[in-house]
Amino acid sequence: MIKSSVLRLIYFSVLFWVNGQLFAQVDNSYLNQHISVNEADSGKFGFSVTVFNYMRNTEYFNNIELGRTLFGYQVSPSFSYQPTGNIKIQGGVFVRNDFGGETTVIPTFTVKTKYRNLEMLLGTLEGATSHQIIEPMFDIARNIEHRLENGFQLKYQKPKTFLDVWINWEKFIERGSPYKEQFTAGLNYTQLLNNPTHQFKVYTVLQGMLSHAGGQIDADMVNKLTMRANYTVGLKTSYEISKKQKVIFDAYILGYKDTGDTLVFKFQDNGSAVFSNISYQYSNLQFMLSYFESRYFISPRGTAIYQCQSIDDPTYKTYSRRLIIPRIIYNKTLFNQIQMSARFEPVIDTISHIFDYSYSFYLKYYFEKTFR
Repeated sequence: MIKSSVLRLIYFSVLFWVNGQLFAQVDNSYLNQHISVNEADSGKFGFSVTVFNYMRNTEYFNNIELGRTLFGYQVSPSFSYQPTGNIKIQGGVFVRNDFGGETTVIPTFTVKTKYRNLEMLLGTLEGATSHQIIEPMFDIARNIEHRLENGFQLKYQKPKTFLDVWINWEKFIERGSPYKEQFTAGLNYTQLLNNPTHQFKVYTVLQGMLSHAGGQIDADMVNKLTMRANYTVGLKTSYEISKKQKVIFDAYILGYKDTGDTLVFKFQDNGSAVFSNISYQYSNLQFMLSYFESRYFISPRGTAIYQCQSIDDPTYKTYSRRLIIPRIIYNKTLFNQIQMSARFEPVIDTISHIFDYSYSFYLKYYFEKTFR
């Protein structure tokens, strides 16, 4: 199956490349989060606040994922202190309110160190979409529902290199806990192969995620050990036509491996998929087309619509998926401070012959001030 999928991927890639309608994996940079560490701020205190408003509505009527609406806001105020030029200690609270639902308040705390291009974080991480993991392996809705990640993170960033390695500890257990410990480990390594100043750029991409639920001291006799891995290798090319226009193409081969005590598919412990994105960007507007095809593919942290198992009825499974997703995305910075992203994303299931769609709107405001 993977051979035929790759051939189909090459066909679609060549077809849309010839027509010049290109862009890449969805640009979520407007939603990302970053803790700054500046040498000039040594010995200074600081205050920052992030306000994130979201409305994501999925009008889905298929067997894999039924539609729902996420509508609300998040506020994250924090205070910080830099004892030296390369260490920052930051603590605060995370508040999430879903309109018509409950309000969640969680404390946050991070120690971040920076040495040249290497950064290390302990505590609350620069997580969610900041990892820049492709959609089939990481759901954008986690930016809303699971925005906070806590654990360890190592990042290395240069003009030609991006490396993000992390472990997100999701559930802690004591002896006799009625549930299993859970964590997610991830890797994203992206390398630019030519000069960053060139109009035409070529990148290689290597990503991996491991989702684990287990432990030796829990009292959970019902759920078995799960250890599911996802990985992808990809290639991305971009061409900057002008300051306002850019064309990008990226393509990936994905894998899934289940090494736990239970299998989603009987006698089938692995799966595969191909994923490509083609689009054209003019100023703040992006026209994008995505193609996804898989066989026995599962990703515990991935976007649900790509899975071969239903998130609403786990007993429903399908051995293959084939999706075409045209998108319109508008990103813009308002008043030099507020970042806005609006999206319309239809989903065409060419196997089940179902047409679904989603639309979303995000606003993010970030403020930071240092003082002695």
